[in-house]
Amino acid sequence: MDEKAQDWDDLRYFLAVAKTGSLSGAARRLGVNHSTVFRRIGAFETQLGVRLFERLPSGYLLTQAGEAMQEGALRVEKEIASLSRKVTGQDLRLRLTAAR
Repeated sequence: MDEKAQDWDDLRYFLAVAKTGSLSGAARRLGVNHSTVFRRIGAFETQLGVRLFERLPSGYLLTQAGEAMQEGALRVEKEIASLSRKVTGQDLRLRLTAAR
């Protein structure tokens, strides 16, 4: 992947579709409309040069490349959540410690 493809938003959209199995489910989860998810997934696949999902009447199913992408994207998601937990409120704790 090139630098532009490493945009966290692309991975968020990808994971939302992977987790829900549909564009509409992903759209609800992300708080955007169906067409936005459709465009973002299409652009991400084009950028990567690989199909991440099989489009079926029953929904979106991960391809082999999509499964590989999901493994990495889930690790990134976990690390971002961990980082957020570590730094949230740090300024407040520093101020309380300095005030003592």
